[in-house]
Amino acid sequence: MRDFAQLCFDFTASPVWTPFQSVRDLKAEDPPEMPEEAAESGRDAELEEQARGWLLALGLPGGAKLLTVIWNTRLRSTAGYARYPKWVVELNPLLRDFEGQVERTLKHELAHLIAYHRSGRRRIEPHGGEWRQACADLGIPGEKAHHLLPLPRKEVTRKLIYACPACQKPVHRVRKFRAPTACLSCCNKHAGGRYDERFKLVLVKK
Repeated sequence: MRDFAQLCFDFTASPVWTPFQSVRDLKAEDPPEMPEEAAESGRDAELEEQARGWLLALGLPGGAKLLTVIWNTRLRSTAGYARYPKWVVELNPLLRDFEGQVERTLKHELAHLIAYHRSGRRRIEPHGGEWRQACADLGIPGEKAHHLLPLPRKEVTRKLIYACPACQKPVHRVRKFRAPTACLSCCNKHAGGRYDERFKLVLVKK
Protein backbone atom coordinates (compact mmCIF):
# COMPACT_ATOMS: atom_id res chain seq x y z
CA MET A 1 0.00 0.00 0.00
CA ARG A 2 1.29 3.44 -0.81
CA ASP A 3 2.12 5.90 1.92
CA PHE A 4 1.24 9.37 0.67
CA ALA A 5 2.23 12.53 2.49
CA GLN A 6 0.90 15.54 0.65
CA LEU A 7 1.52 19.18 1.49
CA CYS A 8 -1.31 21.41 0.45
CA PHE A 9 -2.37 25.03 0.13
CA ASP A 10 1.24 26.07 -0.40
CA PHE A 11 2.25 23.41 -2.85
CA THR A 12 4.59 23.40 -5.82
CA ALA A 13 4.10 20.41 -8.11
CA SER A 14 7.17 18.18 -7.99
CA PRO A 15 8.96 16.75 -11.04
CA VAL A 16 9.51 13.45 -9.25
CA TRP A 17 7.63 10.22 -8.66
CA THR A 18 8.05 7.47 -6.09
CA PRO A 19 6.30 4.07 -6.26
CA PHE A 20 5.21 3.65 -2.65
CA GLN A 21 5.40 7.16 -1.28
CA SER A 22 3.89 10.33 -2.64
CA VAL A 23 5.53 12.89 -4.83
CA ARG A 24 6.98 15.15 -2.15
CA ASP A 25 6.66 18.87 -2.49
CA LEU A 26 9.91 20.69 -3.21
CA LYS A 27 9.15 23.98 -1.51
CA ALA A 28 11.52 25.44 1.05
CA GLU A 29 9.65 24.09 4.08
CA ASP A 30 9.45 20.31 4.16
CA PRO A 31 6.57 18.91 6.26
CA PRO A 32 7.58 18.67 9.92
CA GLU A 33 7.78 15.38 11.70
CA MET A 34 5.33 15.11 14.58
CA PRO A 35 5.52 12.64 17.48
CA GLU A 36 2.53 10.37 17.89
CA GLU A 37 1.86 11.86 21.34
CA ALA A 38 1.62 15.37 19.92
CA ALA A 39 -0.65 14.16 17.15
CA GLU A 40 -3.05 12.52 19.58
CA SER A 41 -3.23 15.54 21.86
CA GLY A 42 -4.18 17.72 18.90
CA ARG A 43 -7.12 15.67 17.64
CA ASP A 44 -10.38 17.49 16.97
CA ALA A 45 -13.34 15.15 17.45
CA GLU A 46 -15.86 17.70 16.21
CA LEU A 47 -14.07 18.26 12.90
CA GLU A 48 -13.57 14.52 12.51
CA GLU A 49 -17.30 13.94 12.90
CA GLN A 50 -18.07 16.66 10.37
CA ALA A 51 -15.61 15.29 7.83
CA ARG A 52 -16.83 11.73 8.34
CA GLY A 53 -20.30 12.91 7.42
CA TRP A 54 -18.96 14.28 4.14
CA LEU A 55 -17.17 11.01 3.38
CA LEU A 56 -20.24 8.91 4.15
CA ALA A 57 -22.32 11.12 1.85
CA LEU A 58 -19.82 10.34 -0.92
CA GLY A 59 -20.02 6.60 -0.30
CA LEU A 60 -16.64 6.28 1.43
CA PRO A 61 -17.37 4.51 4.74
CA GLY A 62 -13.87 3.03 4.91
CA GLY A 63 -12.26 6.47 4.80
CA ALA A 64 -14.79 7.78 7.28
CA LYS A 65 -13.85 5.04 9.74
CA LEU A 66 -10.11 5.73 9.46
CA LEU A 67 -10.16 9.52 9.33
CA THR A 68 -8.24 11.52 11.93
CA VAL A 69 -8.13 15.33 12.06
CA ILE A 70 -5.27 16.96 13.97
CA TRP A 71 -4.26 20.48 14.90
CA ASN A 72 -0.50 20.56 14.25
CA THR A 73 1.25 23.50 15.92
CA ARG A 74 4.41 22.75 13.94
CA LEU A 75 2.85 23.82 10.67
CA ARG A 76 4.01 27.32 9.76
CA SER A 77 3.28 28.68 6.29
CA THR A 78 1.35 25.54 5.38
CA ALA A 79 -2.38 25.73 6.02
CA GLY A 80 -2.97 21.99 5.96
CA TYR A 81 -1.42 18.62 5.27
CA ALA A 82 -2.91 15.25 4.27
CA ARG A 83 -1.51 11.74 4.74
CA TYR A 84 -2.69 8.79 2.68
CA PRO A 85 -3.48 5.89 3.18
CA LYS A 86 -3.54 6.77 6.89
CA TRP A 87 -6.45 9.15 6.26
CA VAL A 88 -4.94 11.85 8.46
CA VAL A 89 -5.54 15.57 7.97
CA GLU A 90 -3.34 18.05 9.83
CA LEU A 91 -4.44 21.67 10.17
CA ASN A 92 -2.56 24.83 11.09
CA PRO A 93 -4.08 26.26 14.33
CA LEU A 94 -3.70 29.78 12.86
CA LEU A 95 -6.59 28.96 10.52
CA ARG A 96 -8.93 29.73 13.42
CA ASP A 97 -8.03 33.41 12.97
CA PHE A 98 -9.53 33.51 9.46
CA GLU A 99 -13.27 33.19 8.97
CA GLY A 100 -14.32 30.12 6.99
CA GLN A 101 -10.78 28.85 6.46
CA VAL A 102 -10.94 25.89 8.84
CA GLU A 103 -13.75 24.20 6.89
CA ARG A 104 -12.30 25.19 3.55
CA THR A 105 -8.85 23.82 4.36
CA LEU A 106 -10.32 20.64 5.84
CA LYS A 107 -12.21 20.03 2.59
CA HIS A 108 -9.12 20.91 0.53
CA GLU A 109 -7.04 18.31 2.36
CA LEU A 110 -9.84 15.75 2.44
CA ALA A 111 -10.10 16.08 -1.33
CA HIS A 112 -6.52 14.83 -1.62
CA LEU A 113 -7.35 11.71 0.37
CA ILE A 114 -10.46 11.08 -1.71
CA ALA A 115 -8.58 11.61 -4.98
CA TYR A 116 -5.79 9.18 -4.05
CA HIS A 117 -8.30 6.62 -2.78
CA ARG A 118 -10.31 6.78 -5.98
CA SER A 119 -7.20 6.49 -8.16
CA GLY A 120 -6.08 3.17 -6.65
CA ARG A 121 -2.52 2.54 -7.79
CA ARG A 122 -2.84 4.90 -10.72
CA ARG A 123 -0.46 7.86 -10.63
CA ILE A 124 -2.23 11.23 -10.40
CA GLU A 125 -1.14 14.83 -10.13
CA PRO A 126 -1.57 16.29 -6.62
CA HIS A 127 -3.85 19.09 -7.81
CA GLY A 128 -5.03 17.45 -11.01
CA GLY A 129 -8.45 16.54 -12.31
CA GLU A 130 -9.10 13.89 -9.68
CA TRP A 131 -8.45 16.34 -6.86
CA ARG A 132 -10.55 19.04 -8.52
CA GLN A 133 -13.44 16.59 -8.89
CA ALA A 134 -13.15 15.65 -5.22
CA CYS A 135 -13.21 19.34 -4.30
CA ALA A 136 -16.37 19.80 -6.34
CA ASP A 137 -17.93 16.75 -4.64
CA LEU A 138 -17.17 18.36 -1.28
CA GLY A 139 -18.80 21.63 -2.27
CA ILE A 140 -15.72 23.72 -3.09
CA PRO A 141 -15.59 23.75 -6.92
CA GLY A 142 -12.86 25.92 -8.39
CA GLU A 143 -10.64 25.46 -5.32
CA LYS A 144 -7.08 26.74 -5.75
CA ALA A 145 -3.90 24.83 -4.95
CA HIS A 146 -2.33 27.77 -3.10
CA HIS A 147 -3.65 29.75 -0.18
CA LEU A 148 -3.23 33.52 0.15
CA LEU A 149 -3.42 33.66 3.92
CA PRO A 150 -0.84 35.83 5.71
CA LEU A 151 0.75 32.93 7.56
CA PRO A 152 4.33 33.32 8.84
CA ARG A 153 6.93 32.02 6.43
CA LYS A 154 10.18 30.31 7.27
CA GLU A 155 12.94 30.09 4.73
CA VAL A 156 14.85 26.81 4.84
CA THR A 157 17.96 26.18 2.80
CA ARG A 158 17.61 23.16 0.52
CA LYS A 159 21.20 21.93 0.56
CA LEU A 160 20.59 18.49 -0.93
CA ILE A 161 20.55 18.26 -4.71
CA TYR A 162 19.32 15.24 -6.63
CA ALA A 163 19.46 14.82 -10.38
CA CYS A 164 17.80 12.60 -12.97
CA PRO A 165 20.42 10.39 -14.68
CA ALA A 166 18.61 10.81 -18.00
CA CYS A 167 17.59 14.47 -18.32
CA GLN A 168 19.93 15.81 -15.59
CA LYS A 169 17.16 18.02 -14.16
CA PRO A 170 18.11 19.03 -10.60
CA VAL A 171 15.81 18.58 -7.63
CA HIS A 172 16.58 20.54 -4.45
CA ARG A 173 15.65 19.06 -1.07
CA VAL A 174 15.85 19.84 2.63
CA ARG A 175 15.74 16.16 3.58
CA LYS A 176 16.66 12.97 1.78
CA PHE A 177 13.95 11.03 -0.02
CA ARG A 178 12.63 8.21 2.16
CA ALA A 179 11.75 5.94 -0.76
CA PRO A 180 13.16 5.35 -4.27
CA THR A 181 12.09 8.40 -6.27
CA ALA A 182 12.23 8.94 -10.01
CA CYS A 183 11.94 11.88 -12.40
CA LEU A 184 8.26 12.43 -13.15
CA SER A 185 8.88 13.98 -16.55
CA CYS A 186 11.01 11.07 -17.76
CA CYS A 187 8.65 8.46 -16.30
CA ASN A 188 5.72 10.10 -18.08
CA LYS A 189 7.64 10.39 -21.33
CA HIS A 190 9.32 6.98 -21.47
CA ALA A 191 7.49 4.68 -19.05
CA GLY A 192 3.82 5.54 -19.40
CA GLY A 193 3.77 7.35 -16.07
CA ARG A 194 5.02 4.34 -14.10
CA TYR A 195 8.05 4.31 -11.83
CA ASP A 196 11.14 3.34 -13.82
CA GLU A 197 14.47 2.53 -12.19
CA ARG A 198 16.30 4.12 -15.15
CA PHE A 199 15.14 7.54 -13.97
CA LYS A 200 15.77 7.10 -10.24
CA LEU A 201 17.02 10.38 -8.78
CA VAL A 202 20.66 10.35 -7.66
CA LEU A 203 22.05 12.48 -4.84
CA VAL A 204 24.76 14.65 -6.38
CA LYS A 205 25.35 17.20 -3.60
CA LYS A 206 24.99 16.98 0.18
